[in-house]
Amino acid sequence: MIADCVAGKIDMIITKSVSRFGRNTVDCLESIRKLKECGVNVLFEKESIETLKAEGELLISIMAALSQNESKVQSENVKWGIRRRYEQGNVKSIPCGKFLGYDKDENGNLVINKEQSNIVKRIYEEFLKGYGYYTIAEHLTRDGVRTERNNSKWSWSVTRKILKNEKYKGDTLCQKTYSADYLTKKRAKNKGELSQPYFQNTHPAIIDRVKWDCVQLEFERQDKFKREHHVSNCHANSEELPMISKITCKHCGCTFVRREYKSKELQHQKYWCCSSIYKKGWERKRDNVHLTDERPTQLFIEAWNLLFERNERYSKIKEEEEENILTQYRQQELEKLMKQYKRIDTFDYELMLQTLDHIEIANDGTAIAFFLAGMQVKLLI
Repeated sequence: MIADCVAGKIDMIITKSVSRFGRNTVDCLESIRKLKECGVNVLFEKESIETLKAEGELLISIMAALSQNESKVQSENVKWGIRRRYEQGNVKSIPCGKFLGYDKDENGNLVINKEQSNIVKRIYEEFLKGYGYYTIAEHLTRDGVRTERNNSKWSWSVTRKILKNEKYKGDTLCQKTYSADYLTKKRAKNKGELSQPYFQNTHPAIIDRVKWDCVQLEFERQDKFKREHHVSNCHANSEELPMISKITCKHCGCTFVRREYKSKELQHQKYWCCSSIYKKGWERKRDNVHLTDERPTQLFIEAWNLLFERNERYSKIKEEEEENILTQYRQQELEKLMKQYKRIDTFDYELMLQTLDHIEIANDGTAIAFFLAGMQVKLLI
């Protein structure tokens, strides 16, 4: 409309009231002045104000300020009502237009969308099988699975949010975000500015509580691993390079990296060594262990076979120790995998992801394989 006014197609605009024209005083006055320059008169019927009259802009400034304040009061009243409903346990106002796995029935209750819920279950299962949320997103994109917005490409941030969302176990945490500005409607993350009521069993769960808690404990385990071994990502590995981030140094905690020999005799041959030699200088090189390119995967094969042979002894240890629910879950999965794989002669990437935490290399020629289920196996390099 303003473009038509500038082009000379409109001589006068009639509007019901100042509040209908705009609730932001500055924007309202800027628009009126622009129209005034074009010779376009704006008539506000309720207030009987015309902008081309001498007193028009002053009156509009006053009325627009009152309108803006009214908008603020209404916004605060709406927020107050929402917060009271949350405190009373009314969570029917949960937005689910972009909420994978659920729909709303005619009464506003969350109901499970069966097709989408299978996607959610798949994401949780793959995460507990050792895949990172980057890889899970790639798998979903590769398999043609659609996102909650019906997009073909998945992002790691979406899969991570799904893994962190308490709604999938049937609970609701209120006010994760809030409207920081009543004019721009910009939302901000709630970092303690507002209370966050938490309610259990507000709707049907897609993921059982034990599995959901296991996923949160796995996030904690990975954060601890990154701190202790000075890495930014626990899932840098792939089927082509499966043992990246899985081999660590006993003496400094750093992970091993894959390098290529520079000398002519060994040119183009790969080896593994502690990454700290590239961080701490030449003093680390004299006692740094080199592993042949195939040795890391061989170490896993040896560790798995030793674990399989000694399973009866480890079972007795497990009965005496009290572990957290994630370790218990890992132990149950390990029993299934042992029955499935038994002894192995070749490296299996998926088996390694599901069972191995890391292999620690010492300078004395020994290594210890740490399994996710809590067992340890000593090896010779």
